Amino acid sequence: MLDRHLTQSDKWKAMFGIILFNTLRSLFNTPRWWQKIIPGGALNLLLALVVLLVLTGQIRLWMGGVLLIVTFGLLFITWGYLYRIFVDALNGTESLNLPSWSNWWAYGVAGFWLFLIVLGYSVIGFAVFIMLVLVLGLIPSSAEGAGPLLLLFILMVIFFYGFFPIVFTRYAAKGRVWMVFEPGPVWRDLRQIVRFDYIQACFGLFGISLLGSLILEQLSLVGVVLASMFNFFLLVVFTRVLGLLIYRALKSGPPAQSEYWN
Repeated sequence: MLDRHLTQSDKWKAMFGIILFNTLRSLFNTPRWWQKIIPGGALNLLLALVVLLVLTGQIRLWMGGVLLIVTFGLLFITWGYLYRIFVDALNGTESLNLPSWSNWWAYGVAGFWLFLIVLGYSVIGFAVFIMLVLVLGLIPSSAEGAGPLLLLFILMVIFFYGFFPIVFTRYAAKGRVWMVFEPGPVWRDLRQIVRFDYIQACFGLFGISLLGSLILEQLSLVGVVLASMFNFFLLVVFTRVLGLLIYRALKSGPPAQSEYWN
């Protein structure tokens, strides 16, 4: 009985690495794959540039507000594009398919609804974070004492890296935003999906993204551009990895649907 348990545990531990390797191999075997990555990286970079211009006072505040609204709309397109890859993974597609960017309106609409889900849970998460800080007494008296607070923040970020794909899965299956906020079903999904391999993937995404950004941003402006491209590439890979891990964990149920591009 113990050997059987260890064997199953070893399978879970190996699953993340196998899926990651197969996803990378499938991506690099896609003809001109970089042509699908560059637009997503560019759209992500555009928002960062607008925020930087506003914060440094290089453009007027009202103009910056208008540009932020526009760039957020463009960011919804990247979210919808990633959601398309995620839905394919939830349906157990054999290889990674990088869709065309031509269906930009459908991506934008899907991305907008995902944004509302993220916004709702971010408000809840912020309230929980503040409550934990107050209850645990983590308010630092100096910069040197901010370590526990920073650790709590990092753990919460990693938690949301894994939590959002799970609620996106419920949205993909049900097609209603309000259904992803039902505590009972969400808790059941968490218990069924979160295993060692899934936790590995969440920590892997956070660690690789942070390390890659820190290294590339040392290259000044060119590094910022490369970091944006790298992070979108990473999101494409881990969007599929997390989707496949969820697909394997659920084992049953209706396939994920989307009215946006069917």
